[in-house]
Amino acid sequence: MQTSQAGSATWDLNPGSGDWNTATNWTPATVPNGSADTATFARSNTTNASGGVTVNGITFTPAASAYTITASLTLSGAGITNNSEITQNFVANGGINFMNNASAGASTTFTNPSRIDFFDSSSAGSATFINNGGSDNGATVFFGSATAANGTFINNGGTFSGAFGGASVIASSPGAASAVITNNGATAADATGGLTSIVSTAASAVITNNGATASGAAAGFTEFEARSRAGSATLIAEGGTNGGEGGAIFFKGLVLTNQDKSRVEVFGNGNLDISFVRTGVAVPTVMVGSIEGDGDIFLGAKSLTVGSNNMDTTFSGVIQDGGQNGGTGGSLTKIGTGTLDLTGANTYTGNTNINGGVLKVNGSITSNTRVGHSGTLSGNGTINGNVINNRSVSPGDALGTLTINGNYTNNGGLLIDIAGANSGQFSLLDVLGSADLHGFLDPVLLDGFTPTIGQSFTFLDYASVTGAFSGIHDAVFNDGMERWVVTYQATDAVLTATKNVPDHSSRLLLLTLSLVGLVGLQANLRHS
Repeated sequence: MQTSQAGSATWDLNPGSGDWNTATNWTPATVPNGSADTATFARSNTTNASGGVTVNGITFTPAASAYTITASLTLSGAGITNNSEITQNFVANGGINFMNNASAGASTTFTNPSRIDFFDSSSAGSATFINNGGSDNGATVFFGSATAANGTFINNGGTFSGAFGGASVIASSPGAASAVITNNGATAADATGGLTSIVSTAASAVITNNGATASGAAAGFTEFEARSRAGSATLIAEGGTNGGEGGAIFFKGLVLTNQDKSRVEVFGNGNLDISFVRTGVAVPTVMVGSIEGDGDIFLGAKSLTVGSNNMDTTFSGVIQDGGQNGGTGGSLTKIGTGTLDLTGANTYTGNTNINGGVLKVNGSITSNTRVGHSGTLSGNGTINGNVINNRSVSPGDALGTLTINGNYTNNGGLLIDIAGANSGQFSLLDVLGSADLHGFLDPVLLDGFTPTIGQSFTFLDYASVTGAFSGIHDAVFNDGMERWVVTYQATDAVLTATKNVPDHSSRLLLLTLSLVGLVGLQANLRHS
């Protein structure tokens, strides 16, 4: 004989119907419908249950059948516990509310044409949520300290909304770090794509925004609203097909950028758009950990800071002004220790600042560029602007030509790789404007190559020149047999390997030291 607390009950093996609210469908014959009640589901020949109730929790036993529960539910305590090896299904007709510490459990799937809300410190567990467009747009919404945990969210015209309060986040506990969210694009004209709205931080979620698959159809997209952060999330925007628009990532509101390390991937006509960012009391800047792919990045008049996750990435798309909110003068700042390789024809018109790591331009940028004290500029592309080098410029990748379609100021180091004496075997900095030279020159021999005396290398072209390098790193090489010498000509600078001949003062010093040593030796012999 089964025993249970008053109000708690187990669904019968052969209930008379699928109605949750019929007492005779339960053992004991009472309807679980109270904040202290637990509804238990074991093996049954009727696996469809429906109704509208409030319970502490729902438990599936190890022997439970595969159920589909269609209900308007409020879970106010333990939430859902699935001890079976079968996925249990819920349909949120009329809505489902998770309260207090309730969890959506594991191996559970929620089909949501209505609305699912998480309040207090409740959790999505590792459940799957399929948010379909419907009367309430198939929305799953988190409030307060609720967490998306390890949940999987698939938005088919529906919405995932992280309306978190205070310092709450999508992943408000360490176990929440693997939430996976997919915003699918629409498949028909005028249809709505899936949406993720973040009002706090995306933490470590993986959010994929798929493009639409038909002309005139909307793509999936993610919006960062109010005081929001990308955190350490992976944000993906896929391109559309058959004329459909691409997936999108929008930063809006007053974005909090401190230490954000998100990985942003945009492909096809998918895009990242920061043109909406509010100026407010903060600098209109968005920080992401890295960018990669071949899609579009729209800056408007705002600033994008890249590199905080220290990854090495390649972006072959276009970074540009404009975007849905318009604006010109967008700027790019490279930080961190990684390398960002820009291989596309980028058109943003604000400044480029290289404050950390390497910015490799193998395509082009239209920007005045400043190399900070911890940065390096390299590549085989073109800088359509002026360049001020306060740390390191290294033309080529590693060998090749970097073109500056403007003026060049060298306050740091100019590194020239040399692997041979023929054209294409050593680096070249081609300055189409004037070159103002200070700092030092750093020739680096590659692949065991050692020039012979008299071999020369034209490493710097310019329209005019002022100043000169203050020194050459490792000016004497080849075991002291050779020395580098720079010759400044009207339109270029030439590096030549010459014979290393010690100067007269050095010879005199060596002779003096030798004589002193000889006198000392003779004195020691006389006293011995």
